Amino acid sequence: MVSYKELYENVGSVVGWDFSKIDKRKKVFGEKWDFLEIVRGYVTSESILLDIGTGGGKKLLDVARFVKKAYGIDHQESMIITANENLGKSEMSNVEFKLADAKELPFPAEYFNVVMCRHAPFYAEEVYRVLRHCGTFLTQQVYSEKDALNIKRIFGRGQGFGREYESNPVRRYVQELQATGLKILRKDTYNATEYYADMADLIFLLRNTPLVPDFDIDNDQRCLEEIEKKYKTKNGIKTNSARFLVLCKKS
Repeated sequence: MVSYKELYENVGSVVGWDFSKIDKRKKVFGEKWDFLEIVRGYVTSESILLDIGTGGGKKLLDVARFVKKAYGIDHQESMIITANENLGKSEMSNVEFKLADAKELPFPAEYFNVVMCRHAPFYAEEVYRVLRHCGTFLTQQVYSEKDALNIKRIFGRGQGFGREYESNPVRRYVQELQATGLKILRKDTYNATEYYADMADLIFLLRNTPLVPDFDIDNDQRCLEEIEKKYKTKNGIKTNSARFLVLCKKS
């Protein structure tokens, strides 16, 4: 039997947040929407598209074939390296990845028809600045106060842990976007059941996301054992996936 330590060391060789293999193996029941499908409904062959927090770039590459030009930015160099590797494999010529901070987007005003942001920080005023008139902004975020609650309860800590009955991040995001002048077209949430294929995939998640702060493979050994004992099923390691969506337009 492979130890948790060995699993941790194996996933440590992965560069950047390229979750494509993990996403293909996990099972999710109860999703209310497909974010990329929604984005595709707002782009055309003449669109210029921006992806804020592009990570390994796979999501942007899936949409980029439908647009004239696409840019992906991320503030971590390792992610841009991975994104460019994925771009090279795709042989697409209309995509460019840049190392940049969402606080100061390296683009002129009113440059993009569509801006998307999936599970990454963004700044409403910068989004408004770079959007063209009648441009669209779409974001899907982790509803961290309600996400993966069974995992956080075992660790006794986690992103948004303890605030699930107090905080409403959707309202906060909507207020920030409206304050710039953006018009809200849709806001929505879901809480789906999610299964990670095995403990290796869960450890990858813990190592490469802020789900559980200061995750330590040695100190948190007991927690991993309890998770496997309580939540290992025939479908995989059971948890929940809480997400929210905000869609708005610059009018």
